[in-house]
Amino acid sequence: MPSVAESSDSSLSVYRTFAAERNQDLAERLAKRVGGDVLAKPLIEELNNGGKNLRPALTLAAYKIFSGGNEPSRECLAAAHALEVFHAFVLVHDDVIDHSERRRGRPTLHRRLEIDLGLPAQTASHLAIVLGDILFGYAIDLLSAPALDRSLVADLQQYLAGVTEDTGLGESLELTYLIQPLPEVSRKQIEEVYYLKTTRYTIEAPLWLGARAAGALPSDLDPLVDFARPIGLGFQLENDLHEASLPRDEFEKRAYDFQTGVKTLFLRRLYDDLNHKAQEELSTLLPRCADDPSALDRLHELIHSTSTLKTMKDEVDDCFQESRDWIPNSPFHQSIQHGLHGLADLVFTRRRHSESV
Repeated sequence: MPSVAESSDSSLSVYRTFAAERNQDLAERLAKRVGGDVLAKPLIEELNNGGKNLRPALTLAAYKIFSGGNEPSRECLAAAHALEVFHAFVLVHDDVIDHSERRRGRPTLHRRLEIDLGLPAQTASHLAIVLGDILFGYAIDLLSAPALDRSLVADLQQYLAGVTEDTGLGESLELTYLIQPLPEVSRKQIEEVYYLKTTRYTIEAPLWLGARAAGALPSDLDPLVDFARPIGLGFQLENDLHEASLPRDEFEKRAYDFQTGVKTLFLRRLYDDLNHKAQEELSTLLPRCADDPSALDRLHELIHSTSTLKTMKDEVDDCFQESRDWIPNSPFHQSIQHGLHGLADLVFTRRRHSESV
C-alpha cells in the first residue's frame, strides 16, 4: 500500500491539471473585462508561482483517508484549489504589510507591478491589495460551481468563511502586538495568533475540507482540532527558525519578522533565555532593527549566544510527536488513525520554509 506522501504526490498531478484549467478560465474572464488583460497576467503568474502545494496535498490526502482510498472528487479538487488560492490571497496582503521584496525566489506581486507596469511604489501596493481581493473572490467562486454536490457545498463554503474570519483575526492581533514591548506579549498570546493565522488554514482546514468532501459528517470532525493544533504550532515554529537561523550576510536582507517587529515565539523564547541585562538590551534593540543594520548585527549575536535555536528545534519535534501520541486515543477508526500518522509525517517532511530549500 502506498504511503500518504506517495498517494499525495499521485493525486497532486490530477490537482495541478484541475488548477491550471480553472486558472486559465479566470484569466479568460478577466481578459474580457475593460483593462483586465493587463492585470490578468501578473495575477495568474501569482497563482502559478510554484510553492509546496502543502494545503492541496493535505486536502487530497484527507479525502483519500476518509473515503477509503478513492481518487479525489470534483468537490475535493475544488476545495483544495480554493484553499491554495486563499493562501495566495493571504500572502499577497502579507507581503504588502511586511514590505517584503521577494517571495519564492522572485519579486513579490507588488514589486512586480511596480517594475513591470512602471507604477509608483504606493500605487503598486494598493493595486496588489485589490488583486488579492480578486483572488479571494475566485476562491469562493471555485466552491460555487454548479457541477458540485449541493449537499456538500454549503458546508465547504461556511467552513472556509470561518477560516477567513480566524485568519483575519490572527493577522489583526499580530499587528496590534507590533506596538507592544516584547515583555508584555505572552507566549500564550503568540500561540493563539499562530493557531488563528497558521494552524487553522494550513493544517486544520485542509484536513476538514478533504474529509467533508469525502462524506464525513461535520460533527465527527471536531477531534481534528486536537490533532492539527500541535502540528500547526510546529510548522510555524519552523518558520520562526528559518529567519533566526539565517547567516549574518542574509539576516539583514531576509529577517523580515525581526525588522517589522513581529512578536514571534522564537523572540519570546530568546528573551526568556537571556539574563536581565541582555533582556534590557534586546528590548532596546528591537525598535531599531527596521532601519539600523548595527542593531540587526547585535541581535544576530544575541541569538547565537544562547541555546534558543536548539531548544526550539527540539520543540518542533515535540509538537509533531504530541500529535502522533494523540492518534491512538482518538475516536477515529484504525484505518483513519493510520492515515493520520502518515499526514503528520507528510507535514513534518515538508515543514521547511519555502525559501530555505
